[in-house]
Amino acid sequence: MKLACTFAQLAIVGLAVSSFAITSAAQEKQVTAKDVPAAVINAFKTAYPHATIRGYAREKENGKVFYEIESREGTMTRDVLYNPDGSVFEIEESVAPSDLPAEVQEAVRKQYPKAVITKAEKTTAGDKVSYEVSARLGRKRISMELDSSGKVLNRKSK
Repeated sequence: MKLACTFAQLAIVGLAVSSFAITSAAQEKQVTAKDVPAAVINAFKTAYPHATIRGYAREKENGKVFYEIESREGTMTRDVLYNPDGSVFEIEESVAPSDLPAEVQEAVRKQYPKAVITKAEKTTAGDKVSYEVSARLGRKRISMELDSSGKVLNRKSK
């Protein structure tokens, strides 16, 4: 009886976690250009006239609506998150690992001396700049978020 009760509790917790994950994933929805405010599209095309738009999304974070434009310009990928009025909320751009600030590169080397950086992105939100670095250490995959001074903000490994 006690085992059945424990199993039932685990099943309820599992369902709760699953429904939370589904709700979180539902926060971003792919949309078409006609669903994006003209101010957002005009702001993007003015700022990045040579970029190729790869997709649009509507996001809702903390009750606030944003529009994301995913693009590519040469080898750079860029995701720009806009307020509905066309003002920029956040920019996420790919960067070459060698172009990361020295403090960020050093912090990664200090944490994982033999890791090879496979992907790097720079995120700018207002005057706050952070970097997301993906690296490989043998078969292990590492993901780190760092501020521009090299301070580790978040770390994951698989």
